[in-house]
Amino acid sequence: FFSQVLKSVREEQPHTLEAVDITDDDKNMWFSKYKYDIPVLHVKSSGYWTKHKLTADDALLAIKQARNGDFTARDGEPDAGEMERRQAERRG
Repeated sequence: FFSQVLKSVREEQPHTLEAVDITDDDKNMWFSKYKYDIPVLHVKSSGYWTKHKLTADDALLAIKQARNGDFTARDGEPDAGEMERRQAERRG
């Protein structure tokens, strides 16, 4: 779904999309954080962007912000591993 939205705005805001398979052996950190929240988008070198849904308007704004150096990581970044650790401590 994200890729369709991003393709739809590519002409107006050129960008690249890199898909990462978080189940690859070298992506354990990403898997730990996002295993329950796929898909997740990051802006390269700026951090967390969004999960689950994306509109064309949101995409255009974030890409423009990234291009201008104004993009900042968004609140609400999931962290499944941290959530599981807290749950284990409560049970513990």
